[in-house]
Amino acid sequence: MSSKKRSWFHNCRISKNCRLTVIWILILIVLFLLWSGSKFKALLIGLLIVLAWAFWLELYNYDIDLGRLIQTGSLSWSRVETVKVWGKSIRLIGECVTDNLNCSDFNTQEEAQAMYQKCLEQIKAENPDITDPHALDVYGLDRDHDGIVCEHLPKAAAY
Repeated sequence: MSSKKRSWFHNCRISKNCRLTVIWILILIVLFLLWSGSKFKALLIGLLIVLAWAFWLELYNYDIDLGRLIQTGSLSWSRVETVKVWGKSIRLIGECVTDNLNCSDFNTQEEAQAMYQKCLEQIKAENPDITDPHALDVYGLDRDHDGIVCEHLPKAAAY
């Protein structure tokens, strides 16, 4: 088995510390250019704002899918997070990105089921290589893996 040596660029892309360092260096360069009296002040100030925003996003692990941001215009719908479940990396995006989701977050079983189905479909769409349905239950709402989540919650009242 041959192992291909990764380039510095690739290693930096996967290292948070390296990405933060590169952004910080770029911020310092822009600040120096502003301080030195460049005639492109408006452009440099805009670039400084973008770099500061990128630094904040990177520092606080708030990843954005730029394509989805442009498409929807919503930061919350373009938020991206990658989690490990059953040894597989799963990409979460939009409303399904949350620190934790529990049955106690829902009033009825149907409400929990609707969110589960919505996130399941979104996860399938974003992760076409994931075929194991157990890996798609990111928050463990379906403990017995029968497709019905939060079974202990009350049913919605029929009208």
